[in-house]
Amino acid sequence: MANLLYKLGQTFAKHKWKTIISWFVVLGIIVAVLAIKGINFTDDIKMSGLKSLDTSNKIEEEFKQDSQKGSIRVVFKSDQEKGIITPESQAAITQVLAEIKKNDDKIESVANPYEAKTISPDMTTAFADISYSVSALAVNEKSIDKVKDALKGMDDKDLQTEMTGNVMITPMDIGGSSEAIGIVVALVILIIAFGSVIAAGLPIITAILSLGTSVGIIAIISSYFEMPNVTLTLAVMIGLAVAIDYALFILFKYRQIIRTEKNHLKAVGLATGTAGSAVIFAGITVIIAVCGLSLVGIEFLTVMGLASALSVLFAVLSALILIPAFIGVFHKKIKPQKEKAGKKGDNIWTKFVVGKPLIAFLAAVIVLGGLSIPFGSMELGIPDNGSKPKDSTEKKAYDILSDKFGEGFNGPLVILADTTEKGSAANLATVTKHISGMKDVAIVTPPMPNANGDYALITVIPKTGPTSNKTTQLVHDLRSYAKTADSKYGINMEVTGQSAINIDMSQKLNDAIPVFASVIVVLAFILLTVVFRSLLIPLTAVLGFVLSLTATLGFTTMVMQDGVFSELFGISTTGPVLAFLPVITIGILFGLAMDYEVFLMSRVHEEYTLTKDNTHSIKTGLKESGPVIIAAALIMFSVFISFVFAPDPMIKSIGIALGFGVLFDAFIVRLTIIPALTKLFGKGSWYMPKWLDKVLPSMDIEGHHLKDKK
Repeated sequence: MANLLYKLGQTFAKHKWKTIISWFVVLGIIVAVLAIKGINFTDDIKMSGLKSLDTSNKIEEEFKQDSQKGSIRVVFKSDQEKGIITPESQAAITQVLAEIKKNDDKIESVANPYEAKTISPDMTTAFADISYSVSALAVNEKSIDKVKDALKGMDDKDLQTEMTGNVMITPMDIGGSSEAIGIVVALVILIIAFGSVIAAGLPIITAILSLGTSVGIIAIISSYFEMPNVTLTLAVMIGLAVAIDYALFILFKYRQIIRTEKNHLKAVGLATGTAGSAVIFAGITVIIAVCGLSLVGIEFLTVMGLASALSVLFAVLSALILIPAFIGVFHKKIKPQKEKAGKKGDNIWTKFVVGKPLIAFLAAVIVLGGLSIPFGSMELGIPDNGSKPKDSTEKKAYDILSDKFGEGFNGPLVILADTTEKGSAANLATVTKHISGMKDVAIVTPPMPNANGDYALITVIPKTGPTSNKTTQLVHDLRSYAKTADSKYGINMEVTGQSAINIDMSQKLNDAIPVFASVIVVLAFILLTVVFRSLLIPLTAVLGFVLSLTATLGFTTMVMQDGVFSELFGISTTGPVLAFLPVITIGILFGLAMDYEVFLMSRVHEEYTLTKDNTHSIKTGLKESGPVIIAAALIMFSVFISFVFAPDPMIKSIGIALGFGVLFDAFIVRLTIIPALTKLFGKGSWYMPKWLDKVLPSMDIEGHHLKDKK
């Protein structure tokens, strides 16, 4: 591998312009295809394998409904007492709804609130449902703008109008300010690290080209496979961060090599052969981790994992292909890394971690342990419009409906009653009465039979909102009562509705966490055992990962659920932690944690192999690899945390979890706990049974086979 990368690095540097132009040609083709196909992401998060989803599909079949069709709910609100039923308001609303229906051929029907009786008890609010004849994905921005334009005139009628629905009312932010902030901060860190604007700019340029290529391919694929929009956001996050980091590692190595090697082509080959091997290992580790999301058995997580893996793949390719080519162009502007005066002496950090390892270890464990405490009370949920930014029309519509029609109005539960058993239909009224008397039930609608009379729908409006624990308990209570309804009244009841689906989805994701985490930990242990020929080093690495993971999830719970630092991060509404956030965090944080483990401990292991001096090896690793890890971790943090500026709370929570997860793992675990434990265990850190050493394959990620070329 090292020899192949050595030759490839030299080839790309030698044929620099052909290499760079070829990448731009590929990128141009992708952009051209994207211009034709367009971007087709969805705002919904769906999954199969849930009883509530099967029930929803059965309702569509038995009642001839199509939940895939687009719909918009327009909310009208008057500040005047009973203002929604004045002749002026009725005329204005009726007229604007007629205009909306006339302006778009895709609209199948518009329900007038005065005919449908969708008016609040205080007569200040009404809503109209717009139903489309096409799927929600086919309701494009042009159609939505027609509705928005028609509603603009309602301000003059003293009527507030807001919109919600299953279509993407607020256009998805596919990139811009968040990424720009992360890139600017990363550039500053690189300038400080390299002392050169040109050298600092190379990882940024390669990252942008890598990201443009991978994101373009993902966007094209979205035309053929349904993808939630968070898929693209996650791919951008991880792709941008690792692309900069991987380029950084090779560039750092090149600047070290040219202190003694004056031939820049040979130096590029050596840098690609050595650091490139580690980059490939690191990239494969991250790819395996994110692809491991497919083990959870949930489709949208599989899609997100594969999309992120594609971003990581192009990050690796850009580091191995574009960095050598750009070095070939700018090699005269890239200066060797300076030898620091007094390099052989200890710095403050090595004196603390290696000199007082027990204190360093205990201090780190106390910090991470304290941050882990909120993890015990973490609640999982799927975000709805109630968690969107306060200034979004979806959030305003949600709040108005909740205030005027009740908190549970935004999350109705639907019961499908099977009345095929003889005489069971006569018991529907009794069952409905029992349901209406249950705790936390606000309203129960009369049973609505289908055309054949063998099924009936009962809608239950809870007293509490969709993400409330009381609503979750109500779903469980209804399902418990279903057993009674079946045995006593011959009615088979199934509970569905978006709230029930979200509850089931959260539970399935919660159940998947222990299994997924176990697979990841075992994988990490095996990989690191092969790399470092040790049992204790992999053990401390995976235990450190578990500790940084619980601290990360604890900190995220503290911010998103408990509201600590909510103003700092722009969190307008607290609530349950995003249900799939723990699984995503486990996968991505594992990959990044193992990256830093390898970059640090491979240098320690290399030095220990030569000197057999454990203390000296740890100090060498911290002094030589530590600065690279610090720069890489700060870049990762800046990229991830920049997404806190995104308006979507779902994206904010991912940015917070991954950003602080990288900080906790890199600074507290990899640069503190791991070297401290390695010091405390002494030579035992490198113990490996001889029989196991013979069985395991050899893996050279430091490019030792290139020593004869130096």
